[in-house]
Amino acid sequence: MVVNLKSLTQSENLEGNLFLLVSVSVLLPFYVGSAVIFLTTLYLLFQHRRDLRQIMRKQSWLFIFLIYSLIISIYFRNYIGVAVTFVLFLLFLLFNFYFQIITPQLFLKQIKIFTWGSIPLALLAFVRYTYYVFMNGYDLFYIFKYHNPQIRAEATFFNPNYYGLYIAMVLVMAIYLMAKTKRPLDRWLSMIVIFLNLISLFLTASRWSIPTCIVGIVLMVFFLKPKIAWGIGFALAGGFLTLFIKPELLPRFTTLAHAFDDRFAIWYTGWQIFITSPLIGRGPMAYVTFYYLFADQGKMHAHQLLIDTLANYGIVGLMVLTMAFSHYFRNVVERVFQPKIRLELGLIVSILVIVLFHGTMDVGIFWIQTGYILLSILVVPFCVLEQLENEV
Repeated sequence: MVVNLKSLTQSENLEGNLFLLVSVSVLLPFYVGSAVIFLTTLYLLFQHRRDLRQIMRKQSWLFIFLIYSLIISIYFRNYIGVAVTFVLFLLFLLFNFYFQIITPQLFLKQIKIFTWGSIPLALLAFVRYTYYVFMNGYDLFYIFKYHNPQIRAEATFFNPNYYGLYIAMVLVMAIYLMAKTKRPLDRWLSMIVIFLNLISLFLTASRWSIPTCIVGIVLMVFFLKPKIAWGIGFALAGGFLTLFIKPELLPRFTTLAHAFDDRFAIWYTGWQIFITSPLIGRGPMAYVTFYYLFADQGKMHAHQLLIDTLANYGIVGLMVLTMAFSHYFRNVVERVFQPKIRLELGLIVSILVIVLFHGTMDVGIFWIQTGYILLSILVVPFCVLEQLENEV
């Protein structure tokens, strides 16, 4: 019996280390993280193959959604959607295994990897930016001076907007770690993270990432110190008024009207794709697959989370997704003011609001790097969150 327990512990340690490896890999270029995620999922699937039926039974609504997505994609000959459904199935399995083995210590280690791992990414972004501006005869304020900058920070992410979403999540996680830990080194590292990522945020020149970061920070501070959050909120309202008068204070804000015109055109195309199949959608990546029906230029998605979801899965698919996640959101709402896990729920709620707020203008969460980070924070049993109270 002792041998079995020892073997079980060794197996859990190995699987926990695998998830730490995956967490590091998603901060590298997406093809590296994708390969590591694929191999890790195959290994865990082999190790837990006997649990597969039980997993599908426990997560029946999500499994139904994946089958639905596959059928719709095949029906509309959306072969990109078929491939995406396969990827979603792998993530479905991976995070079911994650849910089974996650511990308070593993959770905190992953948060630190995502947060402190942003330091080399910010440095990389800054080095690339400075190299470009100096090689082309500009100065360090190039990003503020030109309406259409040719260099924007994206680090190892797909584009500056996706990197901006990551920065928003990192800033919230850094505040969480500062409030959570009592170690001076941890707090100093978190402050360095905040400083460097604020610089990177401006270098992304991502118009919507800046207000997204503000919303996330204010909400996280509200869970820690509500009175301070209100003060920050009023100060930021004054900042927005100033920005309205002088939009040149932030990169690319002088062309905001043009950006909205562009977004409206993309949304219109996404909505038209939805209208062609409003009940069942056309499968994942419907925009990039069927844009030619209504527009001359393709995009990866509809740049709006709700429109993109409707175009992909229709009203029926959206209802199935709602059923799949309703229990989780109900548990969050019931515990949102529970003092014991207030800090952890502040992190979860802030990250969720960041994703939804950013999703009004983009679909950056539908990407292997940002998606993995989001799920690593959300897919944690509430009993583990309660145990985090004693972790520093």
